[in-house]
Amino acid sequence: MSPVKNLVEKHATLLRVLLLAAAAIIVMASCGGSGEDGNLPALTPHLDFERNTAPADGSFKAIIWLSDAGGATVAFASTPTITSTRGTVSALTPRGDGKQEATVTPDVQKSGEYRVTLSATVSGSSVSVSHTAIVMEQVASGWGQPFSVDGLVNTGGTQDSLAVSPDGQYLFLQYYPVTLSCILAHIIASSDPNDPNDLYCQTPLGPVTAPQRPNMPGASRVGTNSVTHNCPALNFYPTTIPLPPIAVYGFHLQADGSYAEPFVFMFTNNDGCFAPWGPSVKANGDGTYRMFTAFNDPRETAPNNFAHIYDFSFTPGTTQTLGETSYSSGVQIGNFVLNKAAIAGTDGHRGNPHVYYSGNTPSLLFYDEETQPSASQFIHVASWNGTSWNEPITLNFPTLFNTTGNGDTQPYFDGTQLILRNGLELRSYAYNGGALDSAASWSTPVPLLVPSASAIAGNVIVVGEPTIATINGIQVLYFVYGIYQANGSVNIRAGFVRKGS
Repeated sequence: MSPVKNLVEKHATLLRVLLLAAAAIIVMASCGGSGEDGNLPALTPHLDFERNTAPADGSFKAIIWLSDAGGATVAFASTPTITSTRGTVSALTPRGDGKQEATVTPDVQKSGEYRVTLSATVSGSSVSVSHTAIVMEQVASGWGQPFSVDGLVNTGGTQDSLAVSPDGQYLFLQYYPVTLSCILAHIIASSDPNDPNDLYCQTPLGPVTAPQRPNMPGASRVGTNSVTHNCPALNFYPTTIPLPPIAVYGFHLQADGSYAEPFVFMFTNNDGCFAPWGPSVKANGDGTYRMFTAFNDPRETAPNNFAHIYDFSFTPGTTQTLGETSYSSGVQIGNFVLNKAAIAGTDGHRGNPHVYYSGNTPSLLFYDEETQPSASQFIHVASWNGTSWNEPITLNFPTLFNTTGNGDTQPYFDGTQLILRNGLELRSYAYNGGALDSAASWSTPVPLLVPSASAIAGNVIVVGEPTIATINGIQVLYFVYGIYQANGSVNIRAGFVRKGS
């Protein structure tokens, strides 16, 4: 079984959806500003964004202020300036609360990233604060302006399988240093794989070293201008199959709202050739965290060589060894820490798990089955019986789920709503507390985040991987978004949007 199957299964749906949509291929400020330079003087400048709901033209307010050491708002001694890499910026005006605001109006293209910078003189020093706003085609009522996550999370490589712990303390993602487009053709049909020597596969876009990606497995396979697509430690030397280094990383929430202190989850001696994906993570209450994740074990053979769900506990902050890999008449894994979930019923591909807890006890397991044809992709839910997971039910209600025929994937459930990716967008289904397998228990879906339908360089053309954390008493929805590039590739990045702002 080829190790590339992990990547193939993870992204199969995305390709089908993008082809159906006729697309060529497929911001964290803390509440009150983030990303401030730790060396700033006692007076600290802040920059925040607020989405305009009328007119619904994608415009947003850039809000700025100074705070003293006690957190009180103080006036700027000299006139600050606001600039944006795109669109137009109005003059600053007072808000009446000691803060000032300027309106950023998008350009004619509208969709995409807008890097906004506050520049000012503070205590005699020139300082600046920058954040990136994400302009979407549509954001649901009650949610604020989307941001790109600050810190060491986003790179030119692929940030995928995003998840945040409910307390917001840790963010997790699956990473590889090339564009997702490197492996897309292989996902369409294994008989017509991408050439690992093409531009997408041979152009390193993201780092494989500290500070962004320390201890990256397979880093030696990445050169300045090339990537080697094989796994010598596993006796795997593909000639036509793209196989970039891949790993899961965790990041710690910083005081300024960004995420840094990256640490890797890895198998030793596997050249970065396989990794889990789709994590769902919760604090155990004793300093450790528990992760549920999907993983295709390379030791498994037909008919069971597809993704299953596993869990394990870990102490965050340091390198997490998931197993010790070797090769002897096949791949061997010693000291394997992942525990396979016992799920009743017919076995099959189970990806992107999300676990809903009752207190500290797992209660409901949501997952998808991305390897099915798009029209047959639904969310499955298994309940916990105290020792194992009961046979799953399928959320297959024609008037509610999978209404576009593009499939429902990447579920997140918090007891009041189910958020999932349908096609290229995120949707929310309100839950009324009834039986999960009853259509009456679910509301009509509400589009939550909707990307552009146009594959134009700079546009956001896909969103997915939803997770909600509560930070400083505010709900924050995290997600991934894809920026279409001029060369036809897609940069997958991490974003967030706050509730009610």
